[in-house]
Amino acid sequence: MRVKVFCLFLIYFFFKYKVSYSQVTTPFSSLIPVGEISDNSFANNLSMGGLGISNGSYWHLNNQNPAALVYNRFTTFEMGVASDIRQIVNNQSKDVVGNGNINYLGFGFPVIKSGKWTSSFGFNPFSNMNYKLFSQDIVYNVDGTPTSSLVTYNYDGSGGLTEIYLSNGFKVTDKLSLGIKATYIFGKVSSNISSSISNEPQFYSNYFEESSYNDYSLMTGLFYRREINEDKFLKIGLIYDLKTSLESSTFSQLERRIPNSLNVLVIDTIANDISREYIIPKNYGFGISYEILDRLSFGIDLRFQPWKENSGYEGQDNSYKNFLQISSGFEIIPDAEDVNSYFKRVTYRGGLLYKRYPYLINGKETNNIAATFGLSLPVGSISRINLGFEIGKRGSLNKTLAKENYLKFIIGSSINNIWFIKRKFD
Repeated sequence: MRVKVFCLFLIYFFFKYKVSYSQVTTPFSSLIPVGEISDNSFANNLSMGGLGISNGSYWHLNNQNPAALVYNRFTTFEMGVASDIRQIVNNQSKDVVGNGNINYLGFGFPVIKSGKWTSSFGFNPFSNMNYKLFSQDIVYNVDGTPTSSLVTYNYDGSGGLTEIYLSNGFKVTDKLSLGIKATYIFGKVSSNISSSISNEPQFYSNYFEESSYNDYSLMTGLFYRREINEDKFLKIGLIYDLKTSLESSTFSQLERRIPNSLNVLVIDTIANDISREYIIPKNYGFGISYEILDRLSFGIDLRFQPWKENSGYEGQDNSYKNFLQISSGFEIIPDAEDVNSYFKRVTYRGGLLYKRYPYLINGKETNNIAATFGLSLPVGSISRINLGFEIGKRGSLNKTLAKENYLKFIIGSSINNIWFIKRKFD
């Protein structure tokens, strides 16, 4: 009981006093209509470069491969709060922004003992949109001669989608398990494009658009764990995430606004509940890991998503590129049974992460490379406080005209307990 109280108090304290409810601010979230799609790594996965397809655990729920749930034998509550600091750089300026938000909630339990069936449910952010951009240009006369006036364009977007999921892992044989993850995705994003002229400060024009999205999604997974030698295991994971066709309803209008005022004059309604489908392509994942039980684990995962084939709004040409992610990581426990040294029972993690995003900027691809590290701090005998850090950069001034340097941090808890055990003694 004291373990539960301590873990919940720590997360409540951090959430209440350190974390705001704003979303991650990044200009790259403007490049896909639904916002930047999240990878949904728990703190332990983030610490290992996002490794999870081939890395099941007794102590943590697996949100990357539902088939690996069978190796979680406890009733587990997972919660994580994320915060990040980003330096956004272009040829003219450097801006630093910071945000924080709830990252995930998950609850899992063995339905049938001995790992034959384990179930979990929870929610994650599916995508995030939060950006503010501007540009300026000279106003020209009809004859093409420049004037002394400047026109300023402002672009901003906000919102995001959330997913609620139910995962089940089933043991088919002693070595092989099968998993299914069903997800409901929903949410809303909005954007504004405004223009104002320097010598006409009384009002400005604005284009407002808001879209709501919803759909169901399904992921399947396989997990194979073979004992090579005593307490030494080879683990292989596979996932297949089916194509998602997000149903959208879009409203847009042309407005005239007064600076520093809430008054809006609607000039024209451009779209009123226009229905479309936004297609997110199927997702493939493969991973392989090696484990020495309660001492060492390391591996590599690959994810591939063919955005070039059939993606984006149905019936529109989209110049997307195929998505690729490579995650590699390790974890070390010096001595899990040493009751005299707390730090020998701590789990130490590290990893490397590479992503090639599906969107193009000026015809150039956008890449992300990061180093990760973290800890799992034992609380009591079977619960953990998890810390995860990711330090990386995305984009290039030469190719994409903007880049990000960032530090992402997750603090999470894995509160484990044993439920549904019949009493043997009264």
